[in-house]
Amino acid sequence: MKFKTGIYHDLDYPTYDSIPAWRSHDLTSIAKCPFTWRYAEKRTESPALLEGRVQHTVFLELDKFWDEFILEPEVNKRTKAGKQEYDDWLQGVGDRTPVKQDLIDVCMARREVLIDYVPKKGDQVELTVCFEWFGHPCKAKIDWYDGINVWDLKTCRDASPRGFRSAINNFLYFQQAAFYLTACRHSGLTADKFYFLAVEKAAPYPYGVYTLSETAIQYGIAKNEQALHLGVTCKKEDSYLPFNRGDEVTEFSHEDLY
Repeated sequence: MKFKTGIYHDLDYPTYDSIPAWRSHDLTSIAKCPFTWRYAEKRTESPALLEGRVQHTVFLELDKFWDEFILEPEVNKRTKAGKQEYDDWLQGVGDRTPVKQDLIDVCMARREVLIDYVPKKGDQVELTVCFEWFGHPCKAKIDWYDGINVWDLKTCRDASPRGFRSAINNFLYFQQAAFYLTACRHSGLTADKFYFLAVEKAAPYPYGVYTLSETAIQYGIAKNEQALHLGVTCKKEDSYLPFNRGDEVTEFSHEDLY
């Protein structure tokens, strides 16, 4: 799909992914290491990524679940007969992703814990926003938008304030929040706050709701601006250096040791 500024509903991920524009993930990756961002292999669907897809679908769009996934049969794929049975079954899967019942059960259990936060009628889910920022094409795929605020579902190991504060810093979630608010505000959407709904992966699935101050958002915007400039420069010069610059050597002093 060609880039065109606007707000898009029901845009599937492959179509979204094809739009030539900067994403929040690009900027946070560049901020960490341009070399890794440029040369990392395209992510395949690991068990963790599959779980994330299933969790988001059952939480955000449960009515569309069976359009995207199909229940995997319980067969012993280590035997010749079982492998043949499974291969025959795959022929009728089409574009749907096989998923095991136990994973569905876990994701549904989390959904039940978070039932008060499930998007309401009138909320917009999986909303795609394409906008220009400093003259460059950008895109964002928002989990859900309630007409006033932007929401994002995160599964994590530790949903406590201390644990999620660490995740916000380690994974640069503050830049994601700033980027999504920028996307909305540049596209005419009211966007007062960005909320993280963080739920732990392990039972009994405790959760927390977190947001960022406007000062923290402005800090994230500044970091995104720096990352965008760096990314544009890297592309223009076709140079993606890792942690050091050229022949630079970093020396650690005794004060750096612990």
